[in-house]
Amino acid sequence: MKKLNLGFRSATKNTMHHLQLNYVKTELEAEPLKKYMAQIAALGIFSDKNGEMVFATPASASYIDTEEKVVFAEK
Repeated sequence: MKKLNLGFRSATKNTMHHLQLNYVKTELEAEPLKKYMAQIAALGIFSDKNGEMVFATPASASYIDTEEKVVFAEK
């Protein structure tokens, strides 16, 4: 399964935070992703316990491809 990993920098501490999404379009290019991430950041709804905005600035986007390899399975 492919996942989309979106990396954001926090507003004040400059720490990285990630939002990982399943079941995504895998052909998205950099510019549309930056636009969508900016829209997520503009919502201002993701904050930590101190009220700092954790998804403040889009920093990275990558697709992660995970493949399950069964070693054994009982019948």
